[in-house]
Amino acid sequence: MMSKKTTTRAAAGVLATAVVAGASLAPAYADQADQNGSGDNGPKNVIVMIGDGMGYNHVVSTNLYETGQSQFITEGAPGAVTELDGDPVQSYESFNLLGMSTHSQSSIDAGYDYDSEDAWGSFGWANNTPTDSAAAGTAMATGTKTNNGMLNVDPEGNELTTVSEVAHETGRSAGVVSSVDFNHATPSAYAVANEDRNAFPQIGHDMIEAEYLDVIMGAGHPGYDDDGEARTPNYGKFAQADFEALSAGNTGWDYIESKTDFEALARGEITSEKLFGLAQVASTLQQNRSGDSAGTLPGEVAFNDNVPDLPTMSEGALNVLGQNDKGFHLMIESGAIDWTGHANQTTRNIEETQDFNAAVDTVIDWVEENSSWDDTLLVVTADHETGYLGGAEDDPDFTQMYGNAGELPTVSWSSPNHTNLLVPFFFKGAGSEALQNAVVGTDSVRGDYIDNTTLATLLKGDLWADETTPVEPGEGDIPVEVEIPGLPGDDDDNAPGSLVLSIADGTATLGNQRNAGDRLRVTGELPAVSVTDTRRTGAGWAVAGQSSDLSIAGDSGESVTADHLGWAPFVTDTTNSATPGEVSRGVLADGEGLAAPATLGSATDQTRLGTSDLAADLVLEVPVDTEAGTYTGALSVSLFPVD
Repeated sequence: MMSKKTTTRAAAGVLATAVVAGASLAPAYADQADQNGSGDNGPKNVIVMIGDGMGYNHVVSTNLYETGQSQFITEGAPGAVTELDGDPVQSYESFNLLGMSTHSQSSIDAGYDYDSEDAWGSFGWANNTPTDSAAAGTAMATGTKTNNGMLNVDPEGNELTTVSEVAHETGRSAGVVSSVDFNHATPSAYAVANEDRNAFPQIGHDMIEAEYLDVIMGAGHPGYDDDGEARTPNYGKFAQADFEALSAGNTGWDYIESKTDFEALARGEITSEKLFGLAQVASTLQQNRSGDSAGTLPGEVAFNDNVPDLPTMSEGALNVLGQNDKGFHLMIESGAIDWTGHANQTTRNIEETQDFNAAVDTVIDWVEENSSWDDTLLVVTADHETGYLGGAEDDPDFTQMYGNAGELPTVSWSSPNHTNLLVPFFFKGAGSEALQNAVVGTDSVRGDYIDNTTLATLLKGDLWADETTPVEPGEGDIPVEVEIPGLPGDDDDNAPGSLVLSIADGTATLGNQRNAGDRLRVTGELPAVSVTDTRRTGAGWAVAGQSSDLSIAGDSGESVTADHLGWAPFVTDTTNSATPGEVSRGVLADGEGLAAPATLGSATDQTRLGTSDLAADLVLEVPVDTEAGTYTGALSVSLFPVD
């Protein structure tokens, strides 16, 4: 859905790129919805691939080298820009395409929210207070903007919930993969909260401890340098105790580090459901290796041969996460595209972008062989642009990006930093329609665009809303209503952390509550369930119960899943000595909770006759940051005769 038009302004100059051959960033229009996934249903699997720092022109530069084709933007009248269509070069260029604005709260507060006229008419605007990867990653992973340098903490210091956590709350698995340090800003943004993105040892520790992550892969091995050569360990970014515990198998993770193990995983040799893969290299898989690549062609400086490439890591991660029948969320980052942009390295930028493009192809193949576009949403995007590739401060009208296949393109780097420019947002599969309907603005050159908070907001709401729809009690069900109060400062008179469960018509009330660290714990009693047996013959009976999720009314889609609710059954009338069922513990206590059927009580042929009254102590445990409001659900109780 890229708009193609010419706009004339009074601005002194226009920033653009021009080439001598056709365009490659092909637009995707609404009539491509069928082939790219209509998105009528929420995605079972979500794969977000982030080329860190990869703006439109980074794709153009790589396409020029590979085929000689590029985007064509030229000046018309003063202040005018025209973008032409062209054939796609990369496979994802045939996907749906929107732009994405990348501003952080820092840049918004400074008055630099995205503006099309400023973006194309003022060189300085694009360089002023751009986002960093921590703030951008936070917006993309949580749907909330924050200040630069902060990971999953809003400007007021409140911790935010990531889509990785939401994935686990809906029964899915979650993982992160990166070509740079595993605890660098972007993978960390999909994992943990920290007010300082540079607190690497603590971030690494918290990632290892995160129960909602099932795959972590990246660089950052303390025992190897950037050429993949063994060295005396450097524990500057990875706490020694954490690394030693992880590599010795003394954590909950299965650990791999050799290239052959990564390759075996990619081939489908899976023996783990929770895997940590640490490549044998210090900071990046390839970008920071020795050798001067300036003026050389990609690959002429020998690559590190002891580390996996991003396609191999991506396929291995998908094979692990794909074992979960309920689905998964996976973020895959090519982190060093950004590093080449900071260094203005044309050759290594192409190398890193090619590795990313190959990873996208691998992911596409995996989806088509192991899933489907009806079940999976694939996003290919960036967190921001780095290097102002294609702009020129001394020639603000435009600069040319041109070249022939197999030759280094002629390009202009105009900054060592991030910029405020829109980045491409390619997408295909389940949920595509929701993204197409989430446009927040239209750029005069790039066309319609969304915000960097859009996808996470949709995942927390509309795209996964069908899994948190309130359940209407059926006949014989016991209605359940939960009032979860807000934190101090919310418009709520209840004490912070209090949690009350009320059952209408005198059925039950949960009123004994306490704050148990990072969760709220509320206890109460299930109303008595009576079983009367007057059969002449019978071997006994059993009563089982199962709860629905408890969901809030409104548009947020917030819910407390049934695996957080457990019980401890007892018999209130012991005349016939019926036997209470076993304790069902919630997921926070390593149980299944009442998401699965649990026995409330049973009787044998010796204890079945007459009336037995059964009940249970109820326990609901939820994270303390659960949204305030009224939650509803239903508890079904069933009687099974034993003959």
